[in-house]
Amino acid sequence: MSVCRALGVVALFAWLWPAGAAAQADAPASSPTTQPARARGEGAKEDGPRGEPSRLWLGLDELSFELGFEAEWWRREVRPGRPGPYAQTYRQTNRERRFQETLGLDGSGALLDERVFQFDFSGLWGLSQEWYDETRPGRDLRTAPDGDVLEYDLRGVLFPEGRLTTEVTASRLDDRIPRPFLPSLDRRRERYGLELSYHDDVLPMRLRLYDEDEALRSPARRGLDDERREARGLEYEATWRPSDAQQLRLRYEYEDRGEQYSGTRRRYDTVRDYLTLDHQLTFGLDDKSRLETLARFQDERGDLARDTFELAPQLRLQHTEDLATIYKLQYLRDSFDGLRQDLYRGDVGLEYTCDDWRAALNLYGLHQDAERGGDFNEWGGSAMLAYERDTASGRFRGSIGYEHAQTRADDAGRDGLVISESQTLRDPLLAYLTREYVVPTSLLVTSSDRRRVYVAGRDYLVVPLGRYTALRRVPTGRISNNETVLVSYRYRTSEGRESNRDRLDVRLEHKFNTGWTPYYAGTLQWEAIDRQRRLTYVPRDICRQRFGLRYQQSRWSAYGEYEYNDDSVDPYHAGRVGGDVTLMQRAPHEWDARADLSYFDFSGERGLARRDALLLDISTSYRLSLREDLEARFTAAYRYEDDSLFGVTNGVDVSAALEWKIGLFSALFEVEYDLLDLSDSRDGSLAAWIKLKREIPVIAGK
Repeated sequence: MSVCRALGVVALFAWLWPAGAAAQADAPASSPTTQPARARGEGAKEDGPRGEPSRLWLGLDELSFELGFEAEWWRREVRPGRPGPYAQTYRQTNRERRFQETLGLDGSGALLDERVFQFDFSGLWGLSQEWYDETRPGRDLRTAPDGDVLEYDLRGVLFPEGRLTTEVTASRLDDRIPRPFLPSLDRRRERYGLELSYHDDVLPMRLRLYDEDEALRSPARRGLDDERREARGLEYEATWRPSDAQQLRLRYEYEDRGEQYSGTRRRYDTVRDYLTLDHQLTFGLDDKSRLETLARFQDERGDLARDTFELAPQLRLQHTEDLATIYKLQYLRDSFDGLRQDLYRGDVGLEYTCDDWRAALNLYGLHQDAERGGDFNEWGGSAMLAYERDTASGRFRGSIGYEHAQTRADDAGRDGLVISESQTLRDPLLAYLTREYVVPTSLLVTSSDRRRVYVAGRDYLVVPLGRYTALRRVPTGRISNNETVLVSYRYRTSEGRESNRDRLDVRLEHKFNTGWTPYYAGTLQWEAIDRQRRLTYVPRDICRQRFGLRYQQSRWSAYGEYEYNDDSVDPYHAGRVGGDVTLMQRAPHEWDARADLSYFDFSGERGLARRDALLLDISTSYRLSLREDLEARFTAAYRYEDDSLFGVTNGVDVSAALEWKIGLFSALFEVEYDLLDLSDSRDGSLAAWIKLKREIPVIAGK
């Protein structure tokens, strides 16, 4: 048992044991309202005459019991669409019933004195009975386990108004995570923490120790979505402010993280040390000139180890109210997957603003030195001009930007390395990786915070298309639509090449007072390869044009858009229409709806398959508030996708809830239906929950 967990157990017994005796001291008749521990200043009741020490060792501001009952039922049916004589007969059905009877306790108060120790707590204990059965070809399965339920949430603050504050937390809670078109996940979280805070105007500091354990489970997809994450570590932060114009911030993190993903036997364990130093100094005209220096160091050990060192000073000189110049230097060393690379970069920039105009200019040069390949030099620049102002008919905004880059690669035919490339997975588009000739076995895809590892085949598909490699999310996986992921990989290189790339971006928009907003966005890119060996590199030219029109009113809006993307990788035409409407917004009703229709036509040039895709998304939500103690909610979503290459997908997600409160008695009824019908399988589930709770007040809040 960890130190933080032991502190939580000790705090639980110390707080709950004398609660019954103190509860009989003052018991107002009004209903309690549970609130977190807080600094009680003015309005707090004095324990005795002024100047006399308080004799009250334990004071409870609030205390209440509760009796609860929960019931859950769900049914899931799966029909695999595999070919063969058994394609129409194979079916698997799973059912679960679960009942829980619980007794809870909530309260808050102070120990010795409100300025010494404040606390709040809630606890829940009960019995649980469960029944599972599975019907499938062959032998059916049945089981009926039983056990107990334990939840708690404790928080205590020592010297809440002092210079040094200590906070102890301990919690074990169960909740649910809803997912679109898939069954909800049951989540059990345990968190234990100790935080020390030193409050000072010149040198404030904070130290936090934590131990977290989270388990996810899907009753309707047993084993497919189950996973567990563990993390323990410490955080230290200090900020030195010798004057209003200068500060130095230090932050150190240590974390030991483990993850067992989606019921698989593969486990990822990583230990990380992370240190950052951030110095800021302001000076000059109204303190608008600034010198910033960032230094950070990361050392990781384990399955996802990535070592990083970065030093990046930046100077901004504010010459006048409208004109500023910027100077940047950067050194970055990355080590991942047994490969190391060093990056050196320098930037010189200028910013100018005048009334409605804004202009920026930047010149840069960089050199990347890889340990076993991927060396290259690049230099270039960018310019931007933006204009925005009010007109007699509305507001106009426009911008134009130009970029130029010249690159010389000298890779000596060895593998190059890309670390944490950002990609957004959006249906029905394929996310093409930047580099060509990717080594598929080297792919590592994580969430944007690198705390979740995604598995190929289960969360995403690797689609090789000639010299290019693309990613596509799996609808039943953990990557949601429009989610941004980080991709690290190795790629094959040539012995050397030189390239020039020019890019022009234009954005125009006028928002009329009548509600109409026409807009245009265009991108042109030209790339020229001067020298290439061994592998065939083809210049990537882009001509992307997007025309759209939006109409906005107080209760509804609509839009239409056409996009022409003449990309040398995978060109397409696309059209989109949609809108949202508030159908009802008068008490006690609130009713909203939204619909989006998209069509993509991929021409399939340069050896790629020609395909088209149609997407339809419809959603609605309704809320009925008859009284403060009676509320009904309903949401529904439908998705239809017809992709000529990946098949037809139908998704349905419906949920309804009724929440009713009569005095100190409350009831919650919920129903959820999910369906995901793919070209090769059909997975549907129906679940229902009932929660009943009766509060028994003992001490009401002040």
